[in-house]
Amino acid sequence: MEVVKIEAQLRTDLGKKASKGLRKQGNIPCNLYGGKENVNFYAPASSFKAIIFTPDFKLAEISVGGKTYRAILKDLQAEPVTDRIDHLDFQELVDDKPVKVAVPLKFTGTPKAAAMGGKVEQTMRKLNILALPKDLPSVITLDVSDMDFGHIKRIKELSVPGVTILHSQSIPVARLQVTRAVKEEAAAAAKAAPAAKK
Repeated sequence: MEVVKIEAQLRTDLGKKASKGLRKQGNIPCNLYGGKENVNFYAPASSFKAIIFTPDFKLAEISVGGKTYRAILKDLQAEPVTDRIDHLDFQELVDDKPVKVAVPLKFTGTPKAAAMGGKVEQTMRKLNILALPKDLPSVITLDVSDMDFGHIKRIKELSVPGVTILHSQSIPVARLQVTRAVKEEAAAAAKAAPAAKK
């Protein structure tokens, strides 16, 4: 699990004017909750790039006020016109408290049908899960090497120790389909066959 380290400063003034001043200086106001105390802090916008602009699931290690907190990014507020990040919410990880997060789903293996024009369609990119901090995976993987034409894999085929997947068991996550090019080739061959017999 990749950890992004963030060096932050405590916020003493929580008013709108103070927050606006922080943003003008290139900082992002933040809130940390879920532990023994709520912590209001800020840090330069550049400190958060590795945890915001990525499809990967990462943990944050926030150092502020002489303490260090392990946390996950839970929410962000952006300015609607410029897409500037205005505020971030982090949830502190507590050893005995399960947390809900979204983690990437990635496929491993290559189906034999791929050599015959088959293509695996991924219907879900991220999965919502519930797990204790010690069991949080950075990614959930699914082996698709055994898939054949028309084969569908569903949530129920995913199993990760210590993790509850918060989706219906029947939801499909992968389908193996025939590519358009192969369909067109087959159609062309079918049309050509009667002509060849003549």
